[in-house]
Amino acid sequence: MTAHKLLVATLAAGLLTGAAATAEAKLKRITIGSNPAGSVYFLLAGGFAKHFQQDLKIRSTAQPHAGSSVYLPLMNKGEMVMGLNSSLDSGLAVAGKERFKDPIKNVRLLARVWILPYAYMVKESSGIKTLDDLRGKKVVVNVKTNVSLALTNRTVLSTAGMTEKDVVAVDSGGVVAGINMVVEGRADATTVALAMPAMRKTHATVPGGLRILGLGKLANDEMLAKGIAGLYSMKVKPTKRFPFVREPLTIGAFDTYLNAGSQVGDEDAYMLVKSLHTNWKKLQKDYAPLRGTPIDGLAPANTSMPYHPGAIKYYKEAGLWTAGHDPGQARAMNAVK
Repeated sequence: MTAHKLLVATLAAGLLTGAAATAEAKLKRITIGSNPAGSVYFLLAGGFAKHFQQDLKIRSTAQPHAGSSVYLPLMNKGEMVMGLNSSLDSGLAVAGKERFKDPIKNVRLLARVWILPYAYMVKESSGIKTLDDLRGKKVVVNVKTNVSLALTNRTVLSTAGMTEKDVVAVDSGGVVAGINMVVEGRADATTVALAMPAMRKTHATVPGGLRILGLGKLANDEMLAKGIAGLYSMKVKPTKRFPFVREPLTIGAFDTYLNAGSQVGDEDAYMLVKSLHTNWKKLQKDYAPLRGTPIDGLAPANTSMPYHPGAIKYYKEAGLWTAGHDPGQARAMNAVK
């Protein structure tokens, strides 16, 4: 080989080595923040940790905490790599509202992983058919363990032109506790996530079953998002999965995001999202809550948290990012400035 050819070969090898180094993940360890052990968030965080460790060969663990208000600030400071957060908590964090004293500016969205249909529920035997029928009734409004759900409940009531003063507002210690309050007659209505196992169990055991109430006539997505960022509307109909939906309805919904902390660079975010997207069907098979999110639903157009640039790059390459995503991303970015 001549000196000239040797030089060319050496330069080419150097360029290839540099390209490989660029593509290599910088993350050496992944921590995923979640709600306490026993929660669905902890189940999913453990599932994602197991997946990333197997697929990306990066040591990964789930770390339970009391709630998003604890680990979102850790993600913001780079002390937690990722976290599972509701779109409601993500919006409050970005705005620095409620439990988030300081706005969370450095956390970015990787993917939507879980969709939660959310509505008020009553016993069918109560005779209550609509939100308007809740006037003067005992209604769970405040959820002691979750400020974002309390704000969501007020927003849902407002779609029927009501405030908590139009009902007999009662507090619950959590969503399951609220269901028990309705069953025991201590409340007439409470809010639930339709996919909760407790809903199907209660529907099967309560005489006459349960009924889900649709949003009021004033409801639209702009109104819901103004009430609390991350809340939107969706349509549901009676199915074997949701037997307590008695007729086609428009109800509320919010999402669970897999968010990235400040230490996640563009290449790592790209790699993480690609790993999720290309293995989504397997993850859905292993973890039931993921089955309600279609593979093309990992990247919704309107979010309460801005997307990570690395995630956007992958979604564009995969054909999941359209021109319709740009306005939502711009709004989300303006919220963190």
